[in-house]
Amino acid sequence: MLKNWSLQTKIFITYSILILLIIAGFVAALAVYASKMVQKEVYTGTERLLQKITEQFDGRVKDMERINVSLLLDENLAKHLYNPAGIPDLGVQETRKLANTIFSINGPFSSAYKIVAFNFEHEYALSPQSVDNAEALFQAGLEGIPIFAPLADGDGGFTLLPPHLDNWSQLQVPVFSLSRKIKDTAGKEYGYIEVQQRYSDLARLYEPDPAIDSGFYIFDAAGELFYPRPSVDVSATASGSAEDAALYKPYVAAGSSGSASVRNSAGESMLLVYRQSPLTGHVLAIAQSREQALASVGRLNALIVGAGLLFLLATLLVLHRSSKRLTLPLRTLGSSLKQVTLSNLALNLDHSDKNNELQQLDRLFRRMFSRLQLSIEQLTEAGEREAKAQLLALQSQINPHFIHNTLATIGAAAKHGEQPEKVAEMCRQLSSLLRYTTSSSDFVRVEDEIEYTRNYLNLLKYRYEEHFEFEIDIDSELKDIELPRITIQPFVENAMKHAFASVPPPWHIRIEGRVDGGRWEISVLDDGAGADEAALESLKARIEALFSRSGRSEDELRTGPDSLGIVNTYARLMLLHGESATMRIENAPERGFKISFGGKIKTGTEGGGYVQGDGSRRRTAFDSGHSV
Repeated sequence: MLKNWSLQTKIFITYSILILLIIAGFVAALAVYASKMVQKEVYTGTERLLQKITEQFDGRVKDMERINVSLLLDENLAKHLYNPAGIPDLGVQETRKLANTIFSINGPFSSAYKIVAFNFEHEYALSPQSVDNAEALFQAGLEGIPIFAPLADGDGGFTLLPPHLDNWSQLQVPVFSLSRKIKDTAGKEYGYIEVQQRYSDLARLYEPDPAIDSGFYIFDAAGELFYPRPSVDVSATASGSAEDAALYKPYVAAGSSGSASVRNSAGESMLLVYRQSPLTGHVLAIAQSREQALASVGRLNALIVGAGLLFLLATLLVLHRSSKRLTLPLRTLGSSLKQVTLSNLALNLDHSDKNNELQQLDRLFRRMFSRLQLSIEQLTEAGEREAKAQLLALQSQINPHFIHNTLATIGAAAKHGEQPEKVAEMCRQLSSLLRYTTSSSDFVRVEDEIEYTRNYLNLLKYRYEEHFEFEIDIDSELKDIELPRITIQPFVENAMKHAFASVPPPWHIRIEGRVDGGRWEISVLDDGAGADEAALESLKARIEALFSRSGRSEDELRTGPDSLGIVNTYARLMLLHGESATMRIENAPERGFKISFGGKIKTGTEGGGYVQGDGSRRRTAFDSGHSV
């Protein structure tokens, strides 16, 4: 089915899928990002609101504390408070004077709902407000009023009493209060001071958004519910606030501030944000319906998806017109190519429509035809280089001294009666080595070349034993890459001959091969003495001169036999891989010498050579460029 599709259809479908994936990924990423940002903004806004509420709550407590302290610091009032036995005998005028003092400390705007200084033992209660229930309280006794139990048992410091009904008045108004004992410096108790605030003031701290179901809660330092207080607020039980608070309690008790996703008593998902008062240790919390608080996320996501669909539709329309216009020159070119013959190497293209693509194709074909002759000349030159490389390859054969030393090692091992398997293995590896060097193939696979080099290294290992170590690490993708025969072994031989000449054992050689970005590279590293910069530059110059047209004689190019293996290898790599062949020679960062060579990995559609049965190399094209 795909074979019957036109090029325009294939281009349109291919790029449509690609654009669809890109837009879908972008829309999804944008939607996720927007959701996180909106959720973060909701959390942040709630945290700012809760911080403001906490500051207001602390401000009220501080105001109550200020009144408490001011009462004890007032000289006229303190004189009587520290003499509680005389207060019941004071006259009306003196009692009113004390009440007015308390009123003046409270301030003209009556920041506190009620202020009471009292002593159950001497049965007095001083307050500028109504205390019409004092006699009943005195009869019940301090121990008979549960709300005063924390105050009586305390150490005399400030105690924030939870919401309760105003015991001093028969109206029983819900209040919360800050109280403390009246004590002198010796610790003697003279009574109590209670500063009350209306319970309704706590409700006014939080003004909920009518569009979002939410609740406001205050937990005391012990984790008990401070607000809403079911004992004084019937609506807290009716609305389920108390049950919800019990579910939120484990979260607010876990830390001083934070947020969590929880469920209320009705099973609804809620966003819980809480913050601890630094003054009292109480934890204030706001719980909001997650669905309603994040409703804007759904609307924003719908807007993003809609915009993405519109953009996709517009992009597909543009792509369809572009693919049609793009393939028009190819259809025109196809008609013109049918008229090209060997005697007519030109395209008869109509340039009347000023189609830049057709004009460019015409120029490119003309250049291609003109390069045919140049390619023939390059092939001739490549043949000359191949002949020169073959001459140099004759000198890359295995060193006779190595064969002599290997046979001596085998003889010594056999003479001393060492393991026969070891002697047999050495003979097998030497035989394989010699057979490989006499092979008629000029080009081999990396896998075969590595096996040949491994045999060579193993024989060196038998000779030098613990004084010599080697490693081979070649990527599996490299095994079928073609190389000139006996490419790697000369570098190993060069290291053994020169790199380790002035370096005491143990010696180490590492061979590694990697594939990266459509190119392959093989490196041979040793930890020998390395080479000085002058020698490196000289060696690079010889490699450059081998392929330059400077007219140097062959004797000049062969100067420096120590570098012959490197020059020879690069010559044969150029013959096989053309301008893609590279070679680097450098000193290792710490110690030693490194030679790296490589080329471009040819795909099935690229031009390139292959190995014939007679070992000769045939190429459809060859470029003489090279790099070092």
